[in-house]
Amino acid sequence: MASIRRRRDRKSGWIVDCRDVPGGRRFTVDTREQAELLRSKMIQESQQAALPVQDRDITLDAYADRWLEQIASSLDPRTTASYGDTLRLHIRPIFGKEMLRTLHRGHIKALLAKKRATGLSKNSVRLIRATLSVLLSDAVDDVILTVNPALGLYQKGRKTPDSISQTDRKKKIKAMTYEQLATFLAVSSVRCSRRSRVLYLLLADAGLRPGEACAVQWSDFDTISRTLRIERAVTDTGRIKEIKTGEAREIDLSPRLVAALSSLQAELEAEAILAGKDGIGPWIFATRAGTPPRPHRVAKTFQKVLRAAGLPHFRLYDLRHTYASHLIEQRADIAYVAQMMGHSKMTTTLLFYGHWFKKGDRRHVEQMERVRAAAAPLKVRTVHDDHGLALDAESVNENSWHHFGPNDESATPDDLEVTDSIGGPSRTRTLDPLIKSQLLYQLS
Repeated sequence: MASIRRRRDRKSGWIVDCRDVPGGRRFTVDTREQAELLRSKMIQESQQAALPVQDRDITLDAYADRWLEQIASSLDPRTTASYGDTLRLHIRPIFGKEMLRTLHRGHIKALLAKKRATGLSKNSVRLIRATLSVLLSDAVDDVILTVNPALGLYQKGRKTPDSISQTDRKKKIKAMTYEQLATFLAVSSVRCSRRSRVLYLLLADAGLRPGEACAVQWSDFDTISRTLRIERAVTDTGRIKEIKTGEAREIDLSPRLVAALSSLQAELEAEAILAGKDGIGPWIFATRAGTPPRPHRVAKTFQKVLRAAGLPHFRLYDLRHTYASHLIEQRADIAYVAQMMGHSKMTTTLLFYGHWFKKGDRRHVEQMERVRAAAAPLKVRTVHDDHGLALDAESVNENSWHHFGPNDESATPDDLEVTDSIGGPSRTRTLDPLIKSQLLYQLS
């Protein structure tokens, strides 16, 4: 049965634990009344008639086959393939013959700990848990399970086998130095085709995701405003899809990138005229078949150029990291970096690239002081003190700083004390030496 309890710190509301109720979870609300209403709602929903379960004893293998077939039409092929590989390599060998309803949290915890102990990376362990969680959530929807045992496996704040720290994320992000990038671009201009070297320049000077760069069209390129519109991407299978955030964006192009794209366009148009064609195709980086290149093939050529240039190992995606790091080093605003990178939130930019933003630069506060010191005080007509009495406006205008305490430096502490002789006849009113008018005294 669902239970209610107050949080230990007694400051963050009430916990409604509905995990014993079919389809329930644990929630946190602000007040006891909200907790009671939520518990009643969960109990009422759990008492509704449930759909009959035809395959309650189904094994994980059998359900996984049906599940992969169901999700194939709604997910990206790469995502479906990733789920299938994770199931085949890590989950089916352990749980494949088990009935789905016999799985519990202890089984899943033991699996993740074992995989991490055998040397599997944290990211791989995270994918195992994520795959299991998605599969079991759908099993709850199919009324095979009442709860998902893969949800909330660990207490908040506890280190888990699949937890990826900020340090781990930083290790995966590599960026070329200015000299390394110059070397790479110089070698690519010699060893790559005309379109390939412009593609690598686009990745380096615009920070696009590889799939986005491969899918740009000539209609996206604006030579007047020197911008490029990003609204689609291509997968490794050649399928055209929306970009990651689902929202198109315009990015600013460097002068050398504008010149390279304009030159490539002019050369292709000249070749089309000589060949008797009506015009060039829509894709900027089209293959011989007239289709956009696939990112994994571009990455293979990228590795060949790296080896020819004698550079250390980088991924194709590191050209995007290189763009971000160089932009931040030139003191670009974080909002601008997020916009150019196509991040829907600036917190994403900070999460991955926050360590590149310079910290502890006292020049900002020094510049603020210089601007404040140069500012003249406003001319005021009448200034009132806390008691509503008018002060000398000229003395206020002559001083740009607010003085705390008495204006008369010769005043002594005895002058500031309030004596018992001041006040009303019954001595029940506030003692205040500034109230001298009988009218003000009665209003006080």
